[in-house]
Amino acid sequence: MIGELLPLALGNLARARGRLIMTAGGVLVGTSAVVLLIALTFGLQRSAEKSIGENASLTEIEVYPNWGPEANENLPQLTVEAVRQFWQVPGVEVVIPMVMLQGGELLAGDYTGWGNIMGIDPALLPYLGLQVTEGQLALGPGQGLLGPRVGDNFFDPTEEEWQPVQVDLMNTPFEVRLFQYNSPTPSERKVELELTGTFREGTSFDYSILMSIQDVMKWNEWITGQKADPETFVYDRVIVRATSRETSQDVSEAIRDLGYATGGMGDYLSALNNFFTTMRVMLGGVGAVALLVAAFGVANTMTMAILERTKEIGLMKAIGATDRDVLTVFLIEAGLVGLAGGLAGVGLSLFLQNVINQAVKTAPNSDSPALIFLPFDTSQIGGNLIVIPAELTALAIALATLVGVGAGFYPALRAAHLPPVVALKQE
Repeated sequence: MIGELLPLALGNLARARGRLIMTAGGVLVGTSAVVLLIALTFGLQRSAEKSIGENASLTEIEVYPNWGPEANENLPQLTVEAVRQFWQVPGVEVVIPMVMLQGGELLAGDYTGWGNIMGIDPALLPYLGLQVTEGQLALGPGQGLLGPRVGDNFFDPTEEEWQPVQVDLMNTPFEVRLFQYNSPTPSERKVELELTGTFREGTSFDYSILMSIQDVMKWNEWITGQKADPETFVYDRVIVRATSRETSQDVSEAIRDLGYATGGMGDYLSALNNFFTTMRVMLGGVGAVALLVAAFGVANTMTMAILERTKEIGLMKAIGATDRDVLTVFLIEAGLVGLAGGLAGVGLSLFLQNVINQAVKTAPNSDSPALIFLPFDTSQIGGNLIVIPAELTALAIALATLVGVGAGFYPALRAAHLPPVVALKQE
């Protein structure tokens, strides 16, 4: 039946080409608005993700005791047993427990400084995603890896006014001075530290010195005067690495279900994606208003078509057409108007995508007057400010067609219910 009615509907539309073009033009504007606004959010999202990068930090999850408003005195700590639990979570590649030095300062010649000394299992170093700029990524007894900003924290203690001094620790002999504060007679101890290398700036360890966890625990035992008890020992920091960026959110949720708090770049990325999803819905809604306006145009066009073709409808019914046949013809016409507008809108959107992206790509820099509104360096996105996925084009065409059918339903229903006798008497 559709095969017989479709040529009839196409013929009816062809008789009023001007009206078809104007009505489909309204759908074109609405479809283009929806596609371009949503495509803009895809481009901005990709740019934001590019600024974060594709490095190991995207799979890194920091685990903390849950100090939220619902925390109580029995909240779980980062114990040895907790680390074992984290290893059992699906999607976990590695668990990196760390211990911080309880107290001490750095001495380099006449200068005194501070560095966050942290102990780690040397076998887990490769999982931190660190890249050395000097030396090698390795730790042995009495050795340390230097954060790139530790040398900025030095000063001359003999000066009356504090002034920061920068020290090249890789080429300056230095010591770690430890203080034993739990002893009845406070004492201090100086320990030499051999640096095996320094790593690239831009990580959470920029102001830290990494050492073997056994060395740091041994120093902490001397500082506190107490032996570490494996049954009650608590790590100061635990980093969990997920197997991939896609599984990091599931790993975070599983760890939170165990009673711990989590953070890290993966959670930030998830929040960023949620933000852009919300923006996509809001901007898509703005574009949908234009489609709604176009729907009134389709409804008006179909209503006028019924008034002009009332006698024709009567003739169709007189020769045996059913109400369903008449309804189908007018719904096909309304759907074709929406489909034509949707296809044209998608075509226009793809054309504007190429124009805008080419303008962004060829712009000399982000200070160009046309691009000054963008909150990022345009070189990060490689000329892809507007990104139209294939599924977005298919969705837009389907939506435009549905808008046409929906807008034409009431006029088509009126046409279907016209009594043949009344329709034939209409002049």
